[in-house]
Amino acid sequence: MKRTKIHFVIVSLFCTLIAACGLDNYDAPSVRLTGKVMYNSAPVGVRGSNESVRLQLWQDGFPLRTAIDVFVTQDGSFSSSLFNGKYKLITVSGNGPWAHSSDTVLIDVNGDTYIDFPVKPYYALSDVTYTLEGSVLRATLNISQVDAARNLDDISLLVNDTKFVDLGHFVNRATVSDADDGMVTLSLDVGENLASSTALFARVAAKINGITEAVYDARVEKIK
Repeated sequence: MKRTKIHFVIVSLFCTLIAACGLDNYDAPSVRLTGKVMYNSAPVGVRGSNESVRLQLWQDGFPLRTAIDVFVTQDGSFSSSLFNGKYKLITVSGNGPWAHSSDTVLIDVNGDTYIDFPVKPYYALSDVTYTLEGSVLRATLNISQVDAARNLDDISLLVNDTKFVDLGHFVNRATVSDADDGMVTLSLDVGENLASSTALFARVAAKINGITEAVYDARVEKIK
């Protein structure tokens, strides 16, 4: 009797090990879905640090149906490793500087796939230019309201000593709080930053009332 129990335990352990090895041998996702969030054929810039802005992928037909978070980088691009199949890509309610839409973008992933994902930001930035004259940095941009559901809090010219430049990561900042639609110019003395930093990068951001995320220039400008 004792020998039978020992044999049973050994067989059970062997089966458990085989099952575990089988799980480890599943293929990893082998294809890439890449793309950019776009408005009017232009990428929409967001905060790229802390994985704060995301989209979600859903795939039907599986017992455990859970969302796959897809994080958006500061130039509006995103990527995810997937298996081939049919997916739905959506915005996340309350996340991002754009209006949430119940519409889904259907994607047939068959090998590496690229898509432009349309969004409707509350405000859009365009024609952004940066000029450094001596120690004074100037940024000029055109801002336009896209969705009347939200108003503008302020516009900022941000400078940081790394390529990550956003409202959570900057070493210097100039802000205009009474901007309207149209052309806006901001000026910032960066003399101390130029002297103390080996590299310096600039970016503009528009903070929208009532939401956490701002809309940014999709391009980061190197000024040193």
